[in-house]
Amino acid sequence: MNNMKQLLILSTLLLAAIACEKSEDNETPVPQPADYAGTVTVEYEGTSFDNEDISVSFEPSEDGATASVTIHQIKFVPQMPVTIDVTIPDIVLTVSGGKTLLSCESVDPIAMGGPYPRYHVSGLTGALEGDQLSFRLLFGDFPTSFTGKKSEKK
Repeated sequence: MNNMKQLLILSTLLLAAIACEKSEDNETPVPQPADYAGTVTVEYEGTSFDNEDISVSFEPSEDGATASVTIHQIKFVPQMPVTIDVTIPDIVLTVSGGKTLLSCESVDPIAMGGPYPRYHVSGLTGALEGDQLSFRLLFGDFPTSFTGKKSEKK
């Protein structure tokens, strides 16, 4: 009878160890909030306009399923008289092979206190890999891209 109890306890411990091991393998890491510094390029009237040293904030949801990206103090074209902050909400995150993929088919950005449908965002795709963030999208009819490296939060 003692051998039977020992065998039962041993097999229970073995199953528990296997279950714990598998659950750790299946956990998906949740991306963390971070700031990135880099270049935003806007294609305007047939030429590319580079905005260098632009700060972009990446803010994932608690569950890591979606995120918002805020482009700080951007001037989309040289003729633009002011710089603005633009937030792109509802970006879908998918973790794949050590990187986080970003995608958003269609959403109105938030700027100057509310939704800004004039520069509707479409076709956003990108990736967060290591300390690099990159994405491309259309702001209205203007192809726009960002590439940057993680910077220290202020």
